[in-house]
Amino acid sequence: MNATFRQLRARLARTALTVSGIAIGILALVVVGSLAEQLHRIVSRSTALNRGAIFAIVRGSELASGDARSRVDRAIGQIRGLSGVRGIVPEVIVPYRISGGTDRFGPPSLIFGVPPAGRALAGDVLTIAAGRDLRPDDVRAALVGGDFATAERAPVGSTISLYGNSYHVVGTIAKSFTIFDAAIVVPYGSAQALLQQLAPASSARLPSTPASALMVLTKPGTDAGLLAHRIRFLTGLEARDPQAIAAGAESTTRLFDAIIFGAALIALVVGAISIVNTMTIAVSERTREIGIRKAIGAGERAILGEFLLEAVAIGALGGIAGIACGTAIVAIINAHNASQGNVELFAVTPRLALASFGFAIGLSALAGLVPAIRASRLSPTDALRRAA
Repeated sequence: MNATFRQLRARLARTALTVSGIAIGILALVVVGSLAEQLHRIVSRSTALNRGAIFAIVRGSELASGDARSRVDRAIGQIRGLSGVRGIVPEVIVPYRISGGTDRFGPPSLIFGVPPAGRALAGDVLTIAAGRDLRPDDVRAALVGGDFATAERAPVGSTISLYGNSYHVVGTIAKSFTIFDAAIVVPYGSAQALLQQLAPASSARLPSTPASALMVLTKPGTDAGLLAHRIRFLTGLEARDPQAIAAGAESTTRLFDAIIFGAALIALVVGAISIVNTMTIAVSERTREIGIRKAIGAGERAILGEFLLEAVAIGALGGIAGIACGTAIVAIINAHNASQGNVELFAVTPRLALASFGFAIGLSALAGLVPAIRASRLSPTDALRRAA
């Protein structure tokens, strides 16, 4: 190994350029791969959150009609009679901002009013990071997601304004990489009051206890897609098929996987050309050395191993440099996004780091194999004659 690094130091400029070529390819692989890893994490968390539940949305026009309460109650009765339904939880979901955009990047901030039954379903997502959870006797209290707390400067103990009403932040929700990271959760009754306030003055009065969505809990083994279709057909509500949503998300992750494959091909081409060029020149420059060593008894396997080890060492150095630079870049971007309350876009996982390092070494070994074989097969006489 010492001899290998001695040979690399002897051609320091050329070694540095080759290592840089591999590092650039691995850096691109790490950056794009970390984006895909984060997307996989977000999709898996969101899919887990929606597993076992169908969300049926009550349209605004229906909610503002005179018989809204009876229509919602009738829909609940119809859904409850369907096979595969384990329970129904009414919810209130309203936007945080009625008009205007936001400077933060990520999902929109929504206000949730979730009864205890719904909270039990999302209990693993609504984990309290600081402060406390909502209590049954809370009035004008709120839990906020970590991204919302950062973007709106709303730590525990602060006061936020929801539709002109002051709410006291009693706790923050731990990072879950779901929509709750930018959400506000308030008592169910408070959310109903906000929904009442959201209705335009010209519309019919909303029912006294409105719900803007129904969380339909399904029994194990239920075909969620078929059940969502039946809910839409019977009630006219906008029932979202969790299987279709998951399939759409998976198609997006497959697209990013294809991008990763493209980045890997770029790394393959750039790195392979660099290594083949470096090792071919090294064989040419060390022809006399190879001839002398073979003349005094060095075998083909020893020569092959030496040059192959040099190629692997170059790949290892390039892999380490590329992973380190890529990790530093995504860490800086993530830190900036986190400081603004934006979604963290990258995740350098141990799996990605190990795969990138293994790819760098494997690529280098493969690219250096042909020059190494050529060096090992030189005859002592030809090698000494060429060197002369």
